[in-house]
Amino acid sequence: MRRLILAITISTGLLSFGNFAASAAGPERADVWEQGGLEVRAPDGAQLVRQPNGIAVSVTMPTPEPGGYLYPLETEPGQPEVFTLWAFVFNYPENCSDGMCGSDDMSDPAVGFGAYNPGGHVNAGATLTLSGRIGVGDPADGPPGSAVTDLSNPIGAEVHLAVTSHGGLDPSTLPGEFHVPTGNGGCGCWWVAIFD
Repeated sequence: MRRLILAITISTGLLSFGNFAASAAGPERADVWEQGGLEVRAPDGAQLVRQPNGIAVSVTMPTPEPGGYLYPLETEPGQPEVFTLWAFVFNYPENCSDGMCGSDDMSDPAVGFGAYNPGGHVNAGATLTLSGRIGVGDPADGPPGSAVTDLSNPIGAEVHLAVTSHGGLDPSTLPGEFHVPTGNGGCGCWWVAIFD
């Protein structure tokens, strides 16, 4: 009986904390755009929860049909396929040059840009879900020439989420494959959601 009371007390506390966190900082939702950005692939398919010590991100969308979409260079269709989730964080978007942050802002230290790889998945089912969390101070990365800054402003940062394909699964490349970037912003081969 004491275990049951303790379990109910803990559950109630967690639910209360969850409701507080959701009402204080989200979750925010955004559409996931199709490759090339002309159509929505998953309405409200991306989610961002902002917390004082980090951000939690997720993307849920219909799984792209093998062979039916644009692949990054050096990747090929297969069954199942590997997908990874990337987060491009602009800590201080008020310093971005065009009102919305982009690749031209990655080299500006005042913007505080950092790239992260919060998730990867091998998927052959109808729905693809990728998720992860980035903590304040987690080491960031970035393309050559960028002024890389770790996450420092989770409440105010502009966050761009991108899903990319790695093509068909090659078991010999796992688990490292989940942490290798494929394509780039100009390839038109990413599914994107933006939280500004």
